Amino acid sequence: MDQTDLNALNTRLLTHETQCEERWKTIFVRLEVLEKKVDKLYTMTLAATGTAVLFLAGAILILATQ
Repeated sequence: MDQTDLNALNTRLLTHETQCEERWKTIFVRLEVLEKKVDKLYTMTLAATGTAVLFLAGAILILATQ
């Protein structure tokens, strides 16, 4: 391998590393967005479950006292 081949290989490697770094940044940003959406979904599910439990407990108490 001569110096020209090594320079070309080095250039390709640097280009590849730059592209990979940008891809990873994009992936991490998208993962952060997804994580926020999952957290919001979890909160909504927890609130809905709590509401359902309270509603059912109230219905049971009403039926039990009649």
